[in-house]
Amino acid sequence: MAGLIAAGVEAKAAPVAAESGEYRSATAVPEAWQAFARQLQQNFERQLAGDSDGARRIQDYLMRRGGAADAPALKLALRAWVLADGRVSRIEVDGMDDAGMRVELRALLMAGGVGAPPPEMLQPLRLRLSLRTKDRSREGK
Repeated sequence: MAGLIAAGVEAKAAPVAAESGEYRSATAVPEAWQAFARQLQQNFERQLAGDSDGARRIQDYLMRRGGAADAPALKLALRAWVLADGRVSRIEVDGMDDAGMRVELRALLMAGGVGAPPPEMLQPLRLRLSLRTKDRSREGK
């Protein structure tokens, strides 16, 4: 059985109003924003590594596209918007050619809450994910 690893996540804050052109790198934002981005990353990793139907379909997709443990990772750029109540309201994905899998990924990552973002946090959060299958036969050794 193949699992999924989300690694190399880099969180950056961007403006709520994208047309304003304002942008701040991850190193130039308040610690509370960085902590929330890490929390969001961990939530996404749990969802991707989970045993839900959506997670299994994404794992199957990675296997079909060359899922050997040493295969190159699928590198994605995500933009995520989180409401004040902690629900992910929107996700945009770049780097995944399969439109159906993009829909599947968005649905998976938008399920459940991630906690309330810090006040005045700029959005969307920009994340880079590297997804690859994981050789479970080597786990626990």
